[in-house]
Amino acid sequence: MIIKYSVILETPAMTGKDGVIGKDLDLITKLDNDGLPYFSASQVKGILKEKVALFSAALNFGFPVNKYFGLEGEVESGMRFSPLTLDSKEYLEYKEFLTDDRSGIRIDKASKTTAEGSLFSYEFIRKGLKFCGEIEIFHALEGENLKFFKACLERIDAIGGLKSRGLGKVTFKVLETTANKDNLNKKLDTGSFKEYSYTLKPLENLILKNQEIGNEITTNNYIHGGTLRGAIISLLDREFNVDTEALVKNLKVSQGLPKNHFVASASIFQSKYPIKNGKVVRVNKLLSKNSEDKVDGKEVKFERYGSPVVNAHFEKLVINKQSEINIAIDVETKTSEEGKLFNKEILLAKDMEFSGKILLSEDIAKTLSNRHIYIGKNKSKGFGKCLITFEPTNVKKEKVDSNKLEKLSKEIGNDKKYFTIDFNSDMILPFIDTVSIGDKIKELLGLESVVWEESKSFINIISIGGYNQLNKIRKSTEFAIAKGGVLTFSTTGFTNELIERLNSIQEKGIGSRKNEGFGDVEISSKNHLEVK
Repeated sequence: MIIKYSVILETPAMTGKDGVIGKDLDLITKLDNDGLPYFSASQVKGILKEKVALFSAALNFGFPVNKYFGLEGEVESGMRFSPLTLDSKEYLEYKEFLTDDRSGIRIDKASKTTAEGSLFSYEFIRKGLKFCGEIEIFHALEGENLKFFKACLERIDAIGGLKSRGLGKVTFKVLETTANKDNLNKKLDTGSFKEYSYTLKPLENLILKNQEIGNEITTNNYIHGGTLRGAIISLLDREFNVDTEALVKNLKVSQGLPKNHFVASASIFQSKYPIKNGKVVRVNKLLSKNSEDKVDGKEVKFERYGSPVVNAHFEKLVINKQSEINIAIDVETKTSEEGKLFNKEILLAKDMEFSGKILLSEDIAKTLSNRHIYIGKNKSKGFGKCLITFEPTNVKKEKVDSNKLEKLSKEIGNDKKYFTIDFNSDMILPFIDTVSIGDKIKELLGLESVVWEESKSFINIISIGGYNQLNKIRKSTEFAIAKGGVLTFSTTGFTNELIERLNSIQEKGIGSRKNEGFGDVEISSKNHLEVK
């Protein structure tokens, strides 16, 4: 079920955000990707939850608050809220006139005069503007419960910051209620899976957790295969009649990268300073001709380029990010709870396109194509809504043969025969000890006849966690080789037996959780010879 509603500002309102460098204001308005003011979904969810709980208790109504709004610490809830955005793109023409600013002071209660150092300035949204939002409800909400819920929504009369100073008076109005189609009786075939390419277009910004330290969350600029896989399994299990066991066993999803981008090798180094035509120089330290830190005979200081997502010109992908601070409000005191300050990094990926590969049944691909799916963190608070589409694909990795191996081997060195295992995605290690990791990988893959060349290998060890959508439990943290890693091996010759084994490794991948996109590798990638 989807409830669409409008919000009209009866007075000026303030969305609440810390000031920024270059603007002489203490509090500024939150702006979306188009530079228009908006109210975050978490504000609406928090206010509505308080209203529903208050009225339900006062009227002894018994509305199941926790079922729909979720419990503290739960990843998912029974509904999701969109941000409150302006209902017309016509505002883009004069967006700079939608806000104004003023100053305020704090009064000392004892002296009844202005408290010293209390002068502050803030930006506000002008009154009369109309915002729109929607609430998607995943569990059936009918009859008196639905009437009660909509009545509580229309009883919201204030939103935003500085409400005690007269800001944020609003009128909420329910516009439309749409019931979801009942798909629970529709059985989806899970008998035969084949490869498709998927395209994911975010309709909202994303929080794709990279690290969570305390109450601070940083975000990735790509989509983990496990993130999308979990979202698909959760959606199908909730809304359709599907063989979940077969789905979990056969569904395989690769990482999603922005279109026309790939992961650069960790063996790429870049000059610390511009040295040629005002530009930096990039080299691949795997290749013998780049072993010395010299360019045109001059000593140059090189540093790791990292393993970024790059385009065909090896230019790093840059997606803008912004930080947002949230607080938890104590229901009794109406003040912020101690230790409940959250700082999250948001990927401004709205209207971008990410693509990857996926193994799906034809029935599921047709059912899910051009559907909305929700990924990442804070999905119930206005983040992660995406449009997904599928297309059949027959694009395969370049087969490993003696010509491909010889071509890169000659560039690495003439003293031996060399080949590389290049990691297109993170690889979960099936062991804990990372000492002599190349030798352990060699044993794991059954490559007893080759020798690990540690001095010609470039890897970073990271830790990877996860979350099981079906069982609602966190996965244990494991060590992994970071995407972009290069393991180099030498051999006496490229025998047919070795080539066949390398093709098998490239096709099947390496390590644990391969269905989630981990362990995707390529043998002797041609990208080593195309650094720009």
